[in-house]
Amino acid sequence: MTMTTQLNREIKAFCPDFDPIRDILRSHGASYVEEKEQVDYYYNLPDPVMQDGTRRLKVRLENNNAQVVYYVEGVEAGARTSRFQVWGLNGAQTKEMLDAALGVKAVVRKQRELWIKDNVKFNLDQVETIGQVLEVEILSQDGLDIEAQLEEYLGLFNPHLDEHIVGSNEDLARIS
Repeated sequence: MTMTTQLNREIKAFCPDFDPIRDILRSHGASYVEEKEQVDYYYNLPDPVMQDGTRRLKVRLENNNAQVVYYVEGVEAGARTSRFQVWGLNGAQTKEMLDAALGVKAVVRKQRELWIKDNVKFNLDQVETIGQVLEVEILSQDGLDIEAQLEEYLGLFNPHLDEHIVGSNEDLARIS
């Protein structure tokens, strides 16, 4: 089976107050979807840093569902870029196999408030031991200028954000 690799451009930053973000989302036509709890298990990979970015492998548990996500992330023009593949996980056995074979590098627990507009997901995350994080994921689609969307959302949200996060929550929540 061939997996399609998808492309995201992302904004990820600490956010001291989600209220102005919610106001912007409402005024720009984004729709509230749901709140959910997520737990991400990041795995040790041999030679994770490659020429085109950092490779990451995680299992995401969410609302009684599980997925395996493999991605390569880097920074282009000041924003994160992720090329990723997602597979549905068939039961806990795959996670247990990955735990045993690769070892868990980090565990990230978060409460996520999800909003969507067109090809963009807005994640207002309360990340355990890390704090409040806004993540804007702009999915590449034919006919849409994701770079223009990135600039638009940076302009809207930057006045309400603290330090931008380069990398993954994995980098902030390493198991000691």
